[in-house]
Order: sequence, then structure tokens, then C-alpha cells
Amino acid sequence: MLKNKLFWIVFAVYAILSAWTMAHHGLWSDEVHSWDIAKSSSSFGDLLAHSRYEGHPPGWYSILWIITRFTHQVVWMQVVQWTIACSVVFLILFYSPFPTIVKVLIPFGYYFLFEYAIFSRNYGIGVLLVCGICLTIRGNFRYQPVIYYALLFSLFNIHLIAILLACSLHLYYLLLQKERRKKTGYLLIHALIGGIFLVMTLRLIYPPADSALLAVSQGGLHAFDTKYITYGPLRSFLPVPAWWMYHFWNTQFLWDATRMQDLLKVLNPVMAISLIALAFFLLWPNRKSLALFGANLLAGGLISVAGFSLTSARYAGYLYIGFIAALWLFCYENPLTIKKKRLTLVLLSFQGAAATFAICQTIRFPFSNLDQIQPLCSEVPTGKQLVSDYWTMNAYSAFTDKPIYCIDLQKEKSYITWDSEMTAMLKNPYRYCSGVNNLFHHDGINDVYMISMHDTGELSELDAKLTLSYHVDLIDKKEGAIEKGSNLYLYKISEKYAIPNHP
Repeated sequence: MLKNKLFWIVFAVYAILSAWTMAHHGLWSDEVHSWDIAKSSSSFGDLLAHSRYEGHPPGWYSILWIITRFTHQVVWMQVVQWTIACSVVFLILFYSPFPTIVKVLIPFGYYFLFEYAIFSRNYGIGVLLVCGICLTIRGNFRYQPVIYYALLFSLFNIHLIAILLACSLHLYYLLLQKERRKKTGYLLIHALIGGIFLVMTLRLIYPPADSALLAVSQGGLHAFDTKYITYGPLRSFLPVPAWWMYHFWNTQFLWDATRMQDLLKVLNPVMAISLIALAFFLLWPNRKSLALFGANLLAGGLISVAGFSLTSARYAGYLYIGFIAALWLFCYENPLTIKKKRLTLVLLSFQGAAATFAICQTIRFPFSNLDQIQPLCSEVPTGKQLVSDYWTMNAYSAFTDKPIYCIDLQKEKSYITWDSEMTAMLKNPYRYCSGVNNLFHHDGINDVYMISMHDTGELSELDAKLTLSYHVDLIDKKEGAIEKGSNLYLYKISEKYAIPNHP
């Protein structure tokens, strides 16, 4: 009874803290991009076709598509994400087999309170599905196989990284059935079901022939680098950011400190191997849990070497989620010893420290300034044309619920598409200048206002002819975002013969 009261208090604290942080979190490009795709898809068939260009399964897009049938207010995406995060914590507190202190600390770690809670992307829903699978995988109730496979299929269709964890969880399931002395034919049938899920998902995410993602992947495998066996475990188990950096997101204090201390280049691989060894020690001697964690770790390493590096927190975090899932299933059979409990608490303390810093910074400073696009655009004089460049168009569409003319693509759009049209645009070294020139000649105007995420220096690098051919005046800006690419700039572009003036 006392434990239940404690868990309800912890749950309430988590719900309030995560909601407060989310209210201070400015959505960034990747978050609004998924929203725009779902919102702009008139049918579910359109959604499936559009999502293939993303390299992601359609699970998260499908959830957003359902939401956008009722509202185009992007805040509802955050409401759904907050509900998902709270559901994860509810399952951990009230249904997981962890010791009480572990249950209380897990929700306040970096991934559970920040990365997979505050960001409205296709990672948090994957964590919820993992928790659901851990809850049902060992069950012996009516329709248990149906529920298990429904959850597993859903996990397969969330993200490429989630596919790896889904395969690892299914490996645990097969080993569990073998342990229960199921016949070989039974095991083969269930292995086949998992294989079918995998093939179906790979078919859904395989990009179309004109995909820009396909063109990039055809560049071949990159050379092996120690960061692919070092960076993932460090970022996963010790996600404490480089606190001395303003742009702390996607940093890791040991890794980024190598710029100041060469000795860490030698110590970091040792630390990464030690963390992996510690995870295996905590899961010993449960072979099924060891196989789950090991398979997920190995799969992550293989795709890192193949070109999908776990250098971002959101990717590497699934190594940690795989460990939590393995420990969850471990605790059903093997209660944590005092030594193992203490070591687990050490790992959780680093997670908590990382979450505390990230949340404090997010509340103090803007993570992204993209939500400031409406007040910035309101500065455009009445009757003047407003355009955006390609990368800023997503933010405009999400926060105004309208498409906008993209100057570098020379057409009106509502969301970014990773297709051959985008590839051709990026290959044009003078795409801004060309777009302005065509717009001026076609519409008979001599000035235009452009909203962009690029500052003046970046614009010059992207198109050296723009400032040579036209006056480019910075009217206003919204800077200071933690996420480097999430600042906004409003420009007035006018003919050279016209005298530039601010409204």
C-alpha cells in the first residue's frame, strides 16, 4: 500500500516535470517535418507513399496522420508524445519487476525524461512498445500470443533502430519457448513469423528509385572507425552532455573532452568496453537476457560500421533501452543482488545527472526558435511577398498551417521530400539567386521577403552570387537556439538598382 502511494507520487512528479519541460521546448525541424508529412497526406495510401522517402517505417506517421484528421494544431503532437512518455513511466512503476529504488530512478534518467519524452518523434512510442512486450512476453493468459505479436509488429514499424531491438526481443521469446521445451516445428513457425515481420518492414522502408536517401546509401560503406564501438556505449550509458558547451545537445562529456585532453582518446575505448562488460555482468547468468542485450548491441555495431552511425543520442539510446528491457526480463527470474543493485544505481545516477542538466538548460534557453516564425513573418509589410528557402518551409507550414513558395525550389510546398527534385536543387550552387531572378521576372516585382534558418554567412556559402546580384538586408532574427540549426532570419531581397530600406 505504501509502495503504491510512493509510485503515484513519483508518477505525478514525472507527469508535471515532463509537461513543464515540454511547454518550454521549442519544436525543431525533424519534429515538425513528420507532422507536416502526416498533415499533408490526404489519404493513408498517400501517407505510406510519402513516408517511404523518409527511410522510416510508417508507425509514427500513422499516429500523426490520425491526429491530423481532427486538428492541424501542432501542439497536439506534443500532447500525444507526453501521454506516451507518461504511459511508459506508469508501466515501469506499477508493472515492472525492478526493485523499488530502481523503479523510482529509471523515469528520471536522460532517455526516459528528456530524449524520448520531450521530443515528439518516433522513439518514445518505441519505448512504450518495448515495455508492453516485456510485460506480455512471459505471460500465460488468453490471447497472449496475439497481443505479443501485435506489439512486436508495431515495434518493427517504428524506426530502423527499433527493428534491431524487435529482432532481439523476438530472439528472447524464441529462447524462452525453447526453455519451455517447445518442439522444433513450433520454434520454426515463430521464427518465421518474426522473419515475415522483418521482410514486410524492410519493404515498407526501402526508398523509391528517385529517393535522395538511396543516392546517399549507394556511396558504399564507410571505413571502420573506433568511434563506432566507443561512441555508442558512452553516449548510451553515460549520456551526460558536455556541460561547458551552450549547444550541448548530442554531445557527450568524455567524447567531447578529447579535444582538450588527448589521454581520453585512449581511455574512452576502455571505458566503453567496461560499460558493456558491466551490462553483461548485471545480466549474468540469465542467458536469454544476455542474448537479448548482446544481439541488440551487435546489431547496432553492425549498422554503425555499415553507415548508420550511433553518433546521435536518439540512436545510441536504444542500446540503453535494450539493456533496460533485458534487465526487466532478468528480474522476473533473478532478483538483483545487493552488489548488482548498487552498480545499477550508479548507472542510473549518471542518467539522472544528464537529465537534470538537459532539462535545466531547456527551461532556461530556447531549444529551437522555429515556433517564433509567425511573429517574425508578421513584420513583412502588407502587400509584400513572403517566401522561404527549402529547409525553413517545414517550420512555416507547421506553425501557420499553410504552404509557402520555396525560393530555391521555385514552387509552393508544405513539407520536405527527399526525392530527386531535392537532389537536383542541392546540386545547383546558385539556387537562391536563380529562384529570386525567376520570381522577379515572372511576377514583375523588384523585392521579396525571405524567411530562412541560415544566417548571412551561411547564405553566402550556399549561394555566392546572391549578395553579388541583389541587395540582401537582414530585417530581424531569432537567435540563441540550443539546436544549432533552429534559428530564424528574415531578409529583404531587392534589385540592385532599388535602394534597400527597412519597413
